[in-house]
Amino acid sequence: MLAAGRGQLRRQRDRRPWLDHLVHAGGHYNRVQGDLLASGVTYYVFLALFPVLLLVASVAGFVLRGNALLEEQLIRGIRDAVPGSTGADLAEQAAAAIDRAATFGVIGLVGFLFVGLGAVDKLRVGMDVVWRGRPDPPDFLVDRLKDLGALLGLGAAGVLSIALTTGATAASSRVLELLGVDGVPGYSLLTGAVAIALALAGDVLLFLWLLKGVPDNTTAVRLLLPGAVFGAVGFEVLKLVGNWYLTRIGTNVTAQTLGGFVGLIVWINVVARFAFYTASWTATIPAVEHPVPAAGPTPAAPGPPLAARSPDRSPRSGPAPGRLALALLAVGALAGALGSRLLPRSRPVRRRDPDRGTAADARRP
Repeated sequence: MLAAGRGQLRRQRDRRPWLDHLVHAGGHYNRVQGDLLASGVTYYVFLALFPVLLLVASVAGFVLRGNALLEEQLIRGIRDAVPGSTGADLAEQAAAAIDRAATFGVIGLVGFLFVGLGAVDKLRVGMDVVWRGRPDPPDFLVDRLKDLGALLGLGAAGVLSIALTTGATAASSRVLELLGVDGVPGYSLLTGAVAIALALAGDVLLFLWLLKGVPDNTTAVRLLLPGAVFGAVGFEVLKLVGNWYLTRIGTNVTAQTLGGFVGLIVWINVVARFAFYTASWTATIPAVEHPVPAAGPTPAAPGPPLAARSPDRSPRSGPAPGRLALALLAVGALAGALGSRLLPRSRPVRRRDPDRGTAADARRP
């Protein structure tokens, strides 16, 4: 039975290059112990959420000082972002941090640097193992400088991603309203498509830095682009699944005590595993795994050796990186469109409060 299953899988891999690539990447992920690498990243990322929240809340306290309405909207947004009692606890902590912005700002900054550098160190070491089979020789000062640069790069890429997703989407909606097409049928589909496209563009930038900047990778950006698109598409799908999962846990009476924190840890771990699998998938792209030597009397420097590369694997032909990136973008746009249409069904229902004359949230019984 097992031999027959292996034979069937082998035949399917020979017929479908994309399946062969997925399985080959999975083998590389297992050889570098991707699950173990993701566990270390999960621990530090989860701890880093609390100083980050304090830092953001303290900055918001300085910006929103004297504007009670915007402050209330921020607290409500934090409460709604994380369902259940966990969201209420985080919102309460954020309110306290806003009231004492200076003190919590210093504590949040110190904690973020300490825990954030630990998270980036685990991420950098893991990416080195994925790309080169082993981490670089330890050097405390150089490693801390690398981690600080990677942390700043990831922060800049994340801010740029958020800016693309929120600012550009709002600007495009405003432009369409000024043009008078906001009442045209299909307007919501157009704005939704813009939001999905910008979210994918921001995620591509984030994964490009994750694949190129964090491990100090020498591979050309054009060869890493399909991996960045693959990561962006998968990350958007994980966000949709994570939103649904955290919502279900937050509304579960049995899991309300620790369900929010446990669900958040699980989701962070899944994202960390996917990040290392994305690196493995990118490292096993035929053009990356088997680079073509440059013409000339002097042979080109070999590409980054993969850990425990399978001896029975020969150079494989595959789609061009540009075509592969476009195909993945199409898959991501389709997944985002389907998710945006399905997720609202699981959100709270809005009903009219006759006494106050405003819309109040009410969950389904």
